[in-house]
Amino acid sequence: MLLGTHHIVWMTLFFIVLAGYTFKLSGGLTSAAIGISLVFLHTEVFPLLIIPVYFAIGAAAGYVSQSIDNKGTNHQQWTEMLMNQSKHLQVFREVSTTMQRTLQQEMLLKVILTSVTAGHGLGFNRAMIFLSSNETQSLKGVVGVGPMDVKKGYEVWEKISEDKLRLRDLIEHNFDSNFTDPELNAILRSLDIPLDGKNVFSRSLTRQQPVIVNEIDESDLSQTLINRLFETEEFAVVPLINQGKNIGILLIDNIVNKRGITLMDTENILPLANQAAIALDHASLYQQIEEMALRDGLTGLFNQRAFQTILDDYFPSEVKDPGPLSLIIFDIDFFKVFNDKNGHLLGNEVLMKLAKVIEGSLAPGDFSFRFGGEEFVVLLPGTSLPKAEAMAEVIRQNVEAASFPGEETQPHGTLTVSIGTACTDHPAITSKNELIEAADQALYQAKRSGKNTVVTFKEFVCID
Repeated sequence: MLLGTHHIVWMTLFFIVLAGYTFKLSGGLTSAAIGISLVFLHTEVFPLLIIPVYFAIGAAAGYVSQSIDNKGTNHQQWTEMLMNQSKHLQVFREVSTTMQRTLQQEMLLKVILTSVTAGHGLGFNRAMIFLSSNETQSLKGVVGVGPMDVKKGYEVWEKISEDKLRLRDLIEHNFDSNFTDPELNAILRSLDIPLDGKNVFSRSLTRQQPVIVNEIDESDLSQTLINRLFETEEFAVVPLINQGKNIGILLIDNIVNKRGITLMDTENILPLANQAAIALDHASLYQQIEEMALRDGLTGLFNQRAFQTILDDYFPSEVKDPGPLSLIIFDIDFFKVFNDKNGHLLGNEVLMKLAKVIEGSLAPGDFSFRFGGEEFVVLLPGTSLPKAEAMAEVIRQNVEAASFPGEETQPHGTLTVSIGTACTDHPAITSKNELIEAADQALYQAKRSGKNTVVTFKEFVCID
């Protein structure tokens, strides 16, 4: 308009290109229609050719602009995706390296949960682990990381930011003291969720796939329980499975930032969950092997190797003083006669039955061992000699009252034991070997005194 009507055709063309580039395809077509109207109103002879030209140029400008914008968006999306993948690979690398250093279940749980919840990890606000119990066909809550409520969540995040903690720092140094909420873990450890085949935990393990709970299903008691105890409206359960074996469940949620959990989130966590399942299964097998190495194969009681370890842990010293430690040692009276008359197979049955009688006689915190043959030992941490004498008498009476196969062939018609006791509160006992030797001497005295009796080391003034 300023330059005169004879310039309106090419100026309108410039306007169409600018509008198409700025407002995409719709802007290009709209500006073309407006341009045609302007030319029609301000020219004496309207050239019909400008109609298809204007629309073609408007559409082309809009299409080019849209394509450039889409490419920019796609590039940004790919960049973000690659950065996330790189972050996940870094997390998996650190987690894998740390897992390979240990077979201790507690440390493995620490690694798994920290890598899921840390800002430097996969970034979920909270994570909890439930492990399968084959005995009860249920899931038992073990440990969780994250806040019990939103306020505590922000406090933890501020702590991480202030200390500039990396994932490795969180795993190695700060997990226990700063990031395990005592209230959350107390509630979690009290949970025992049955695997009834219907609830969300059972479905996840059966299908071997993560399940996202976007809305609480009131008919599922496990969902309502999690919602009520942990105040979460949305969570996901990820199965921990190794070679078809149900190891447990990893439960994740975002209680603080309320970010929705997507299918992509669960896909990203699956590699870590699979790695965790393998490590936890191996740790469980290792613990079983370790336990077997400390147990007597026949009776199931601890063996001599375990005895030395536990004796080291509880023997009073200048460094540690857990209180007096009492030792009871005993063997079966006339057991050689029994084996000669009844055979060693029946003798083994007697030993197994005797082990059950011993364990049934002890209080929580006491330890029983088979030393070999017919000789047994009991350790009583924090127990004085008078209480040890009373316990020894309980064991003697329980053995005498119990029914054993083939005991009628014994000299007195019943199976009995002779018992010797000693305690570290005796002034003559200053070492572990002296404690064992003192109880052993008391046992020999019980044998010489007619058997089926209890003798304590207090009668002696020195150790030969």
